[in-house]
Amino acid sequence: MALLTPPGHAPAAKTPDHGAGVPAAGRDRFVDAVRAFGTLVVMLLHWLIPVVGWDGQRLAVGNALSAGQSWLVTWPLQVIPLMFFAAGAAAWWSRSQAERPVPFLRRRLGRLLPPVAAFVLAWAVVLAPAALALGVPAAAVARGASIAPQLLWFVAVYLLLSLATPWLLRAFHRYGLGLLLPFAGAAVAVDGARFLLGGPSWLGYLNVLFVWAVPYLLGFGYADGRFRGVSRRVLVAVAAASVLVLALLVAAGPYPASMVGLPGDAMSNMNPPTICLLLVTGFQVPLALLVRRPVLRALAYRPVGRAVAFVQARSMTLYLWHLTAMFVLIGGVLFGLHRQLPAAWSADWWATRPLWYGVLIALTAVLVRVFGRVELRAPRAPRSGRTIAGYAGIGCLLAGLLLVITTGTMVTGPFGPQIVALLLGALGGTLLVLSRRPVDGSSAGRLPGRGLRP
Repeated sequence: MALLTPPGHAPAAKTPDHGAGVPAAGRDRFVDAVRAFGTLVVMLLHWLIPVVGWDGQRLAVGNALSAGQSWLVTWPLQVIPLMFFAAGAAAWWSRSQAERPVPFLRRRLGRLLPPVAAFVLAWAVVLAPAALALGVPAAAVARGASIAPQLLWFVAVYLLLSLATPWLLRAFHRYGLGLLLPFAGAAVAVDGARFLLGGPSWLGYLNVLFVWAVPYLLGFGYADGRFRGVSRRVLVAVAAASVLVLALLVAAGPYPASMVGLPGDAMSNMNPPTICLLLVTGFQVPLALLVRRPVLRALAYRPVGRAVAFVQARSMTLYLWHLTAMFVLIGGVLFGLHRQLPAAWSADWWATRPLWYGVLIALTAVLVRVFGRVELRAPRAPRSGRTIAGYAGIGCLLAGLLLVITTGTMVTGPFGPQIVALLLGALGGTLLVLSRRPVDGSSAGRLPGRGLRP
């Protein structure tokens, strides 16, 4: 995702087997490939799962992965740990800026917020009203408008980790990979308090930081070359042990087998995150490091390298809009053609998958063509910030983002939560602008370092 796009520049280094080797052009192509791979897998997984029916009054939404042993695909395809791993590597390469929190966050937000704002505004002002005007039932439009912004949870967590990055960097400089232990231990303690001691369910949301900080810190370790001396045998052993422990946890309970939330499960491993996702991190990151060299060889072929570059440069746009493409297709089938979608895993379902994915790719390509330019626009170099105004602006933006995630994008009234979210976003953006100090020279506003891109 574009919010993960900041691999930036780093000193040229000899490329180790499993360490950080930044090519002469200043980008770590392996991290770009991880980011692009994760983006595409998220899209393909989401396109796989819809089971939607319309009975004339109510939209029934299910999940194809609820059937049989389909949950097995979520273990390799729940790739969010890899996305935070790439984000951590990016943050490490931008560490000279991260020493000054407000400018660092403004630079991140300068790349992140324009596509998010375009997405929210398009849904609130154009897409939902247009769907209603075309005759799509209000209940179906409201359901789509509530599901689409749920993707923004990733943006909210990324912003949280970005806020913590200056302190995480300082701690990592002191403790190295040993910093993983308190975060992993805290996640275990949270789950223990919930499931063994009967603690309140809200405790689980502490793991939003504790669980996702682990792959983020592993990204620090990769970028700093901490895995340079790790043998392939050790990587295989760590991955195998993680899979084994995950299987034991799922078998013993109370954890569900799926690594994504499924209808009918008593709880979800994703919301809030559980220690099962620590174990997914424990096998996905080592496996990614194991294939690093073949991935770099594949990227040497121009078509592969260009495809990865295309995806990573537009990854936030792809991430935000791929569900909208799916909603358009489902709406066209249900309310345009007045036909039902085939039952998951049926013969008709399999027979229509090539057409299903072909249309989704085409629709997503159109949306990327329209909205991708917002993401591709280069952000302006940030200036030094007034700390209080800067943090207040970031707080308003986070509050507005969380409000959209929880209430949807469909405007329900002149004083509804969506309007409040837009006002918070406008206030946050204004405070960030006001937090800039006046420019009194051509060099004012430039950060130390090499001008890393976010």
